[in-house]
Amino acid sequence: MQRTSKPESPFTAGQSRFLVGGFYVIILFFSYFGLYAQERYEYTHQQMGTQIRLVFYAKNKLGADTVASQVFDRIDELNKRLSDYLDNSELNALVGQAGKEVVVSDDLFQVLKKAVAISEATGGAFDISVGPFVELWRISRQNGILPSNANLIKAKRNVGHQYISFPKKNVVQLNVSPMKLDLGGIGKGFTADEVIKVLESNGIRSALVDMGGDIRVSNPPPTKEHWVLAFSYYNEKGDEVLNKIRLKNAAVATSGDFYQFVEIDGIRYSHIIDPITGMALNNSIQVTAIAKNATEADAFASAFSVMGILNVKDNNEVLTNLDVYMVSQSNAGYLQWNSKGFDQYIVKD
Repeated sequence: MQRTSKPESPFTAGQSRFLVGGFYVIILFFSYFGLYAQERYEYTHQQMGTQIRLVFYAKNKLGADTVASQVFDRIDELNKRLSDYLDNSELNALVGQAGKEVVVSDDLFQVLKKAVAISEATGGAFDISVGPFVELWRISRQNGILPSNANLIKAKRNVGHQYISFPKKNVVQLNVSPMKLDLGGIGKGFTADEVIKVLESNGIRSALVDMGGDIRVSNPPPTKEHWVLAFSYYNEKGDEVLNKIRLKNAAVATSGDFYQFVEIDGIRYSHIIDPITGMALNNSIQVTAIAKNATEADAFASAFSVMGILNVKDNNEVLTNLDVYMVSQSNAGYLQWNSKGFDQYIVKD
């Protein structure tokens, strides 16, 4: 674990570049501390399989360090509840009690309820019960052999958001056994939202948390109207194009397969799996989703990767409360599309 703080000098700008999913995201930070009492503090923390970046504005280092410690304690707590890697996590304890009504924490209940709601809204393109398929493809990445149809059919018997029910508040029942739940497409976004709650409860109003590509921001830095971020994608000529976006009190998440894939028999298969068919995607798609909260931005970015541009662009229902920028390359050719509302976030040079 690394927890460091570093206030910037007056009238300087800092820049951080990191790789996320299939996107390069650049976060641009600006601050002018000679005129304002609050300073910028930055911390990092290793958890949930990624390096978490926390940036916020506070009056002094002692107070900032105390708040950052509370944030990372909260992240560690959520990891123990939501992780599918920890044998003793609350999530895995639930999986081990299929068929029973299980009382769970408010955190786990909220995540599961939201995940199932998004599954229903996307026709199953997002599904946290996809774990059995994920395990098959982990093996395929190691041995270079596609999962057999027989194994896919067998795994499918235990995949489906309809097998998750909620008899009453904070009670969950898994109605097929065995199940393997994977919160990788929503857990980090949920955690980012919880981080902002911790910060706000401590009087921190201007903050950014980056959960390895799932980013949530609150009010912008002092003297600024927005946080300025950027994502890049490849156009039809294969050239990298950079788009800057401006955000405040919102979230952005990316999903893509440029760097996480396996090539089998000359075909490139993504780490993103279609929960309906069990097959890994092979359409080289990239998605950037913007929403009011990181939970939805995270999950819908994953879902839209599965749905594809043509199925998303005409779906007014799922686009009601979020905006999206999508690029794909397949046998059908190159496609780029973004929702009309996305234009308002793009910084015009």
